[in-house]
Amino acid sequence: MIAKLNDNQQRQLAIGILALVVAAVLMLTIGPIWAANASRQATLDQAYERLQRYEQIAARDKALLPQYESIRHAQKSSGNHLRSDTVAVAGAELQRRVKTITSQNNAQIVSTQILPAADEQGFIRVALKVRLRGQLPAILQSFYDIETNDVYMFVDKVALRDNLVGRSQFKVQLRPIDAEFDLIAYMPETS
Repeated sequence: MIAKLNDNQQRQLAIGILALVVAAVLMLTIGPIWAANASRQATLDQAYERLQRYEQIAARDKALLPQYESIRHAQKSSGNHLRSDTVAVAGAELQRRVKTITSQNNAQIVSTQILPAADEQGFIRVALKVRLRGQLPAILQSFYDIETNDVYMFVDKVALRDNLVGRSQFKVQLRPIDAEFDLIAYMPETS
């Protein structure tokens, strides 16, 4: 079939085939490079948009920083948190407070243990594990006084145990019971 073509047609066919081969080679080599470049450009565009958003957030945060600092200062000076400088001193202050409250209510502290401190949203959580012995009304009044104190303290994980083994079914009397609970208070982070 090619033999039936004249010289001019054969040349045009050869040029056409050569153009197709060159186009195919270019598509196989330049096509993936162009696609990778387009992908990189899309990634760069997304990164640029994120950068603009972060700059807007940073500008807004700079405008809000004085308000934030004034709120933090007001929280620190409000007196509703432990007033200590270190976690160890705050734990001792918390022990002193719970001892004062329970002794006023005729309950006896059996033991206290300072639990590890934790950071929670700009405050340091100071916790004690407390074992207390007394009659039920004294323990309940102690819980009430602890949670309504001028310093925010929270009673958590309360367990009550009767500490007498032999009980008489016919005698109605108030017996000392043991109470075990976690006592939690907060102190501002030092900034």
